[in-house]
Amino acid sequence: MVVPVESIVEHIPPSRRVVIAGGEPTLQAEELLKLLLLLRGRRVILSTNGYFLSDRVVKKLSGFEVHIDLKAYTDRIHRNYTGWSNLPVLEAIERLHRHSVDFEVETVLIPGVVDSPEIGRVAEFLASISRSISLRIIRYVPVNDFSRRPTREDLAVAVALAQEHLSRVTTSAEVRNHPARSMKIFF
Repeated sequence: MVVPVESIVEHIPPSRRVVIAGGEPTLQAEELLKLLLLLRGRRVILSTNGYFLSDRVVKKLSGFEVHIDLKAYTDRIHRNYTGWSNLPVLEAIERLHRHSVDFEVETVLIPGVVDSPEIGRVAEFLASISRSISLRIIRYVPVNDFSRRPTREDLAVAVALAQEHLSRVTTSAEVRNHPARSMKIFF
């Protein structure tokens, strides 16, 4: 069943923060842009993988916060992890910065997959755009036997490497960006 975005907005109290996530919300760009227009003036976070953030969409994101998920900087690691190139995501990050959109890059620390040196490469790439880009390092939560949960020491090493390049580095251990009291809309 398709629910019109107008009826979604009617049920959101004006004082509540809104998190738009998915799947991938930007796959339905027209509906997403309608929803954002209706939510203008509210605190909104768009959580995206960045693959479909065209100039047209990014230009409409002024006044909203974007959390973009960069799985890895090294294309080989990104392809092994996701099956896709990271080039569209890297370009989307550059595009968000170029259009002065408020955004944060999120990368999951996965021991043996996306480890501390890879977090350092992510930070180095971001710093090549601007040292003030915010990077949030998320501790991996184990699923099956893919990898172990990073220790606090693993996290501290990754943070230290990232801070060599960036002035704004946080972790999932210290900052929760999608509080339980937020209204969540899944596209």
